[in-house]
Amino acid sequence: MSDPLPLARRLTRLDDDALIPLLLTRQPPPRELRDFFDLADALLDPASIRPALRTLPRTELERLASGAAPADLDTAVALALVIPDADAGPSVPPEVAETAGLVLAEHPLPDGHGVQDARHTPQADAADRAQDARRTPTADDTTEVPEPVAATARERAFTAITAVAELVQQLRVAPARVRARGGVSVAEEKRLAPLLSLEPEAVGPLAEVAVAAGLAAVDGEELLSTESADAWSALSPGGRWLALARRWLDGLPAPLPEHLRTARVTDAAALDAAYPAADEPMHAALLDAAERGELLGVWASGHLTLFGRTLFDAADSPADAGRTAPATGTAAAADAAPSPGDTSALDAELPPEVDQVYLQHDLSVIAPGPLSPALDARLRLAADLENRGVASSYRISQPSIDRALSSGETEESLREFLGALSLTGIPQAVDYLLTEGARRHGLVRVVSRPASELHRSTAADEPPRTLVQSADPSLLTALAADQALSALGLRRDGEGALATRATPASAYWLLLDARYPVIAEDADGRVRLMRRARVLPARPAAGAATPPPATAAVTDLVLRLRDAARRTPDDADAWTARLLDRAVRARTPVTIGVRMPDGSTTRLDVTPLSLANGRLRVSDERAGVERTVPVANIVELTAL
Repeated sequence: MSDPLPLARRLTRLDDDALIPLLLTRQPPPRELRDFFDLADALLDPASIRPALRTLPRTELERLASGAAPADLDTAVALALVIPDADAGPSVPPEVAETAGLVLAEHPLPDGHGVQDARHTPQADAADRAQDARRTPTADDTTEVPEPVAATARERAFTAITAVAELVQQLRVAPARVRARGGVSVAEEKRLAPLLSLEPEAVGPLAEVAVAAGLAAVDGEELLSTESADAWSALSPGGRWLALARRWLDGLPAPLPEHLRTARVTDAAALDAAYPAADEPMHAALLDAAERGELLGVWASGHLTLFGRTLFDAADSPADAGRTAPATGTAAAADAAPSPGDTSALDAELPPEVDQVYLQHDLSVIAPGPLSPALDARLRLAADLENRGVASSYRISQPSIDRALSSGETEESLREFLGALSLTGIPQAVDYLLTEGARRHGLVRVVSRPASELHRSTAADEPPRTLVQSADPSLLTALAADQALSALGLRRDGEGALATRATPASAYWLLLDARYPVIAEDADGRVRLMRRARVLPARPAAGAATPPPATAAVTDLVLRLRDAARRTPDDADAWTARLLDRAVRARTPVTIGVRMPDGSTTRLDVTPLSLANGRLRVSDERAGVERTVPVANIVELTAL
């Protein structure tokens, strides 16, 4: 049994940023821990050591089992598997070595498996040695993939990027509700499925991939789009897929990103061969990763596809492929576009994007191929999507033109955009809708009541917050009688206006949904551009290195440990007293070193009998007599 005192001393010096992840990983029983000495004892228990070994590759376990420090020393020290010492060097507690050996014995390396270490040389630096230690057998990714399988992968990859692009577009129209335990609600999956051209059960996994890529984020109880989606939309189809897949891969729980980059297979046996301490949660995460990888087209029918090879090759390259730097603000998000490198091979596998469409006399719009997300988003301000696929169809209507004008477009900007987009010019029917939309635009105005009027009022006579104005009296009469607007409770408020206690935003969206040509103005008469849903600032994509949040139990434990450390500043005396008390209760034989008056140290093999008033009564095993020793004079204590 090793002396826990050096570990306890190290634990007291850790700040919360290091201590909390350690407690979350090692999972010691918090109710049984009174101070850092108890914690050190608990961390030397095999039940607490095993969770720390689960992410270590076989070669690292072999080094620990032999008592040698692992190649990735920083990780081992952070997990309290190795105790650093500036003088003696890092040491592996015997309990850690024994547990690592048991794990290796329980999971021997299967026949035919070996750890690749061809690049290791004595001259390699520490980073290279750590990477080499994690190398495992790779799948044979040079085998030609059958064409039906390759076609399936192409279809899945295309479906993934188009569905994610549609998802972030839909989230800007209306956010999706999320469940308390995480994930999109079942009702939202059913609502979004036809919009994304997916089965309902595929909506949740694609939403998780979008969140991992930083294109969407959860805010409270809602899933919203982020500004990073704008930068992502500007990439080529292959670039969008690679950025999406790379962020998904990096966001998997450790050690799956590294394992999949090297093994390139999702076989549980390969995981156990590389990581002998892998547990059930890791196997469940691997199964989940296999399903997501199939959804993205990384694997298909058990084959690693061209998309998968490109993903893992990019992940192994020094370039920061597919990463979007965290940023804030629209301009920052535009500058944060991923840099997926050369994606020409992926672009050739995906349907080519088009930048022009056919405007028909029946007001339909036919895109002969997939539009880029940026063109698609702008077109859908002025047209409603009817069918999405490799070729998509839209339809222009008077309400859709009104919607575009209310979103900041003008008649001139719409004519310029549609004229450049159309292969067939602007048909007469579309021209009429543009002219009529410009004439009607602004007939209904939603105006915020001046703040000065609201501040002067009392709760009893609070005036309506919003005015609905129009120069057309008959239109106001129609608004007041429209049952679709009954929730607003519109009533007359002077000449040419109706009043409502609803907020200006609520009134605006109800009127727009009822297909009225409405604009919003502030109290000074300036036009306000309204967004139905918020767009969150660009955020860092989810990553495996992101520490999980501290639980209430862990936070309480840290506070309790810090308080105990302040009350017992002399850790050596406190630890000696703790061991002596335990030895007295268990009648455990120990060897004590006693400082004599002349400064020398005498070692005695004793059995502690009692401890009181700073004095230890013991039975001297060699002399066969009882002795009383001042605890303050005990300088060494070792279990026999």
